[in-house]
Amino acid sequence: MSSLPSLTTPPTAPLQKSTHLYAVHQVPLKCDVYEAGDYPVNNPVFLFFHSGGLVCGSRSMVPPWLVQTCYQRKWPLVSASYRLLPQVDGDGLVDDARDAYEFARVYGASSKGNTRNVVVGGASAGFFLAAIIAHHLNPKPIALLSITGIPTFQHAFFNSSTLIPPEPIREEDVEHLVSEPISVGMSPYDAAAIFFTDKLLPGGARNPDFQPPLRPPSPASESQDINRGLLYDYYLYENMYPALVSSVDPGFEWAREELQKSKLNDWPLTVFIQGDKDTDVSPDVCADVAEWLGDEAAVLCMAKGQHHLFEKAWFLDADPQQAQDGDPMDAVRRAVAELDKAVSRFAH
Repeated sequence: MSSLPSLTTPPTAPLQKSTHLYAVHQVPLKCDVYEAGDYPVNNPVFLFFHSGGLVCGSRSMVPPWLVQTCYQRKWPLVSASYRLLPQVDGDGLVDDARDAYEFARVYGASSKGNTRNVVVGGASAGFFLAAIIAHHLNPKPIALLSITGIPTFQHAFFNSSTLIPPEPIREEDVEHLVSEPISVGMSPYDAAAIFFTDKLLPGGARNPDFQPPLRPPSPASESQDINRGLLYDYYLYENMYPALVSSVDPGFEWAREELQKSKLNDWPLTVFIQGDKDTDVSPDVCADVAEWLGDEAAVLCMAKGQHHLFEKAWFLDADPQQAQDGDPMDAVRRAVAELDKAVSRFAH
């Protein structure tokens, strides 16, 4: 068994992004691949699903620290689009996740018929797609990474009529969103949330001189209602999420049953990054799932005083002020270290 690529000799080639069509399910489904030069084909691929409550978001929304992690380890990073609720149901999400997973498994393989190990992760509800891959597909990923994620909607939090905005969202406020055609996420321009390759220097360090580019005007065909995020608040308050995905979401309480030991033994190590002040997704969701999976299958990395997606614009590079006050990125770095351990078990 060989060791992981040494982080003391990071890649020197600049990071590049390429875009690929990985499937067509009524609409084209694309993914962006971030890599630099020729990576060893026995290294894993990291498949990432973006945040947005399954109702909005964009594949361009990738945390800089995650790109750094993959770049420094010479793991191709695949960020995939997927069709959004409610225009598709849970089965549609599985179809998209399956094809994205298959794309990642064969990406850059040395020859036809060969496949690669894949780590699957997601931010917020994007992690739900990672979880359903582990539930429904074989071979399973070698590890999962949840970034303030939603591993299941079959949890008490999603039946608690949680109100995020000051007033409940009315049905008439979202009915035009529900009647929209099938689409993938195309979020409004947000330079902090969107990853640009120029954010990193060759080797993976943060580029202190980065300036976000001005966004060119988008054609109408590429625009999307900026209010689609209201659907998350609406479905959460109305307790509708469990039913929307019930056909593919078995939850995790099975992990506590003695008869499910074999399934638990096959479950990939799941690393959870979570902020303990998260109000969009209760910390209890990930904490409970981690407890049910147990210490052999789950690691919970809690960031004190942090909210939902607290790390979305941050880098692995330590900020002296953050370090002085207690760096919340310590939870992220611990999660990355746990991921390294999981991946090392499959190195060859």
